[in-house]
Amino acid sequence: MKKSLYTKKIWVFKDYSIGEIVSHYVKAENTYGLYSKSAPTIMPKIQLPNASMADCDEPKAEKKTVVKRENLLAKKYEFFIHTIIKRTLNNDNGIAYLHSSVLQNVFGKDYRKMLDNLFKMGILYSDGYYSLAEKTYGYYFSPNVRFTYTLRPSSYLSDYDDKLNKCLLPYQTKEEQDNKQRLENDYLYSRYNDSLKYLKLQYVDEAVSFVTSHIFPTDKSNEYYVRVIDRYLDGDFHITSIDDNKRIYSIATSTPRLLKPFLNIRCSLDIHNSHPLLFNSILMSYYDISTSLMDRIYPIYEQIYTSNVESHNVRRLLRKTLITNNVEKENIKSIPIDVLYYMYLTSMGLFWNVAIPDEMVNEKNLLRSDIKVLMFREVFYSKKLTARGKEYAKMFAKDFPNVYKVVLDSKRENRTKLANDMMKIESELFGKILVELYAKKFKVISIHDAIVVLDVKQNEKCTEEVVKQVMTAVYRKYGLHPDISVDYYGKECMEKLMEQNRLLKGLITDYVLQLKGLAQEGDEDAISLLKNIGNGDYDFYIDKDGQLMLHPLHI
Repeated sequence: MKKSLYTKKIWVFKDYSIGEIVSHYVKAENTYGLYSKSAPTIMPKIQLPNASMADCDEPKAEKKTVVKRENLLAKKYEFFIHTIIKRTLNNDNGIAYLHSSVLQNVFGKDYRKMLDNLFKMGILYSDGYYSLAEKTYGYYFSPNVRFTYTLRPSSYLSDYDDKLNKCLLPYQTKEEQDNKQRLENDYLYSRYNDSLKYLKLQYVDEAVSFVTSHIFPTDKSNEYYVRVIDRYLDGDFHITSIDDNKRIYSIATSTPRLLKPFLNIRCSLDIHNSHPLLFNSILMSYYDISTSLMDRIYPIYEQIYTSNVESHNVRRLLRKTLITNNVEKENIKSIPIDVLYYMYLTSMGLFWNVAIPDEMVNEKNLLRSDIKVLMFREVFYSKKLTARGKEYAKMFAKDFPNVYKVVLDSKRENRTKLANDMMKIESELFGKILVELYAKKFKVISIHDAIVVLDVKQNEKCTEEVVKQVMTAVYRKYGLHPDISVDYYGKECMEKLMEQNRLLKGLITDYVLQLKGLAQEGDEDAISLLKNIGNGDYDFYIDKDGQLMLHPLHI
């Protein structure tokens, strides 16, 4: 089959043609002018540098010149709109950041009028914030603006493309230098980028089918999935940013959980209760617990775990058990029992199971993952130095009073220090894990607290056992003993997800039809629930018994 010449995706508006936008531009310019001090203030939040009308091209009286200029303006607008749409789609916050100097070099002085025309049409907004050498203006679309694309030859608008890429090169180079400087490890940076080149959307048709058929809670959710798929189809992945805690961000960290089965991932290795485990390093420092002592304690923890002792009995007998197993009483006498118990639970990967019992999950009608978020938000990430008014912080403080005391002490001088310290520790650990795996020539990436092994030829010897050994060895150098789980991907996982999606869609369709029937009979609960579902307040899932469940999204 002959390959199509139409391979370039050009983004456009669904509800506004280029002709309409150009016509509005010409009419507005001839009526009251575009981007002048006397122009009416349509979008007061827009703060762009002032420019006199003399700086911009003036429409000529000659008809041929006017037509020629309008044709040129149409081409400019086509590329201008395509560029802004693409950059908003590729940015997780939906904002396109564009330097004024770049816009002027690519589009000429008309760019200010082009922007102002889109503002006046209610299509585009600006964040109105600019900071020299730190932040350029950000642009985002009105919520009701819809996008689509047309396929064009690869050479289409290439002159503008080339000019834009040339103008952006210095900024991209500077951004890469800044990222490298934050990471402080050029080897890790280059190897990570090299591994990202091997990441791809393995099952394209199936991914598109899934996103097309899946019932999302909101249009925005659907659009986000479409956006991520488009980014995978564009290819050319690299590190997008590195924060002050050295956490690495890329397309992998932006990929929703439900899209991962469609990627070329062999497996993912996650640390159970990762952040609560990381807090052990802060407890070790606070109570002066050495890594050598933890190395002695951990085998006893494992022995207790494999003995199937009930958790409440572990807490009661823990100190005695450690002493019986030749841990000197003197070494642990200053460590409160709830601290020892907390370290046991986090090392065995049991923390969330004990901290959030099944009865609570059932009572709250929430997923365990929801309660994890709430407890973590109230305990470790809260900026308040009290549990007052915080249900889950009170529970944590009751079960682990001395651990909670260390949490509060760690935030006393700086309310965000604890959260940042934990993320820095995590980044340091995973940086070292990645470096060791890269030394073995493996193609792997990280997603914060997980190592992702790509399904490529270079990873034939990159078994989960090898990765586990590296992860465990690095953690133990810090006195941390992780419990690691493995999630497997591939074709079977993808097909299972597709089947679950088919079943889920059928159950949702039947359920909504039942609700509509009840609503027509005047059932107020059904009317209210339909409204909430329509507003995107709920998602659906199938529980372990095969029953359809509603999941509140705004917790």
